[in-house]
Amino acid sequence: MIRITFVAVFSVSVFLLLSPSRPANAQLFQRKRGEEQSLVVDGRTRNFLVYAPKRQSKSPLPLVFVLHGGGSGTSRQLERFTKFNDVAEREGFITCYPDGYEGNWNDGRGVSFIKAHSENVDDVKFFRAMIDDVSKGLNVDRSRVFATGISNGAFMSHRLAAEASDVFAAVAPIVGGMALPIGKNFKPKYPVSLFVIQGEADPLVPYAGGEVGYKFSRKRGQFLPTTTTIQKYLDRNGIRDTPESKLLPDKDPDDGTITEAKTWPIGEGGSRVQFYSIRNGGHTWPGRPLYAPERLIGKVSHDFDACEEIWKFFKSCPPRELSR
Repeated sequence: MIRITFVAVFSVSVFLLLSPSRPANAQLFQRKRGEEQSLVVDGRTRNFLVYAPKRQSKSPLPLVFVLHGGGSGTSRQLERFTKFNDVAEREGFITCYPDGYEGNWNDGRGVSFIKAHSENVDDVKFFRAMIDDVSKGLNVDRSRVFATGISNGAFMSHRLAAEASDVFAAVAPIVGGMALPIGKNFKPKYPVSLFVIQGEADPLVPYAGGEVGYKFSRKRGQFLPTTTTIQKYLDRNGIRDTPESKLLPDKDPDDGTITEAKTWPIGEGGSRVQFYSIRNGGHTWPGRPLYAPERLIGKVSHDFDACEEIWKFFKSCPPRELSR
């Protein structure tokens, strides 16, 4: 039996799509970098990991949230799997890996058998609380707060863009869509930059939208087609021109994938929209190993490293204007 290193779904066969409260402080982060932190939000103890670069900086540092997938995914697994901390150390930004409630994010799909959904957990409030808490102990640049995530974590990234645009300057969802209820009311107060990475052959979160889950499994909520989701950001950000399109170099012909990169002109307030569409790509994190058998999640692209590309995108995005 294959041991799954990182579960972005719920289990191998079914998909998807965590200590008393202790406030963070500077001394804690300096002595115990990477140790689990806790907050109590709406009576629930919520946990998260924080990593700050070893080298000291007098300047405020960007904060990047990295969100796990639904079901069995955890912050610690995602930290080890993505190796995002290597990029953070080199580039000088803070990473935060939060845990969803009972393994899931309340991303707006409204699935009755997922506790985070049925109990209507306020995860947006949780993220706001984490930002405040981390800022007490680290020099956070609150104008450059970003979110990325896979699967259920990607769905949650869209909800953060929709409901916390005053906080998040950009989001980068990987193989995850926008929940239908979020899409119906998608009117961020401020423009949010977007970088979508999506496999065209994703068996769990289909490129064309519809219902989350395998064809013959229990369904886990409805979501918009990938192109419809992107169009919502384009409309909000006032981008009407056509994108520049190119194929990325096929660095690994044996992985069976090709990636088309689309970049749109700059929008309102300098906002950006970018899309990597992976032909034959599955429900996977590009540049990292398969975390489950290919027959269940599809192919993974090794033509680019998603962590590197996501940070490159975030780095290019305009900061959120805090005076608003």
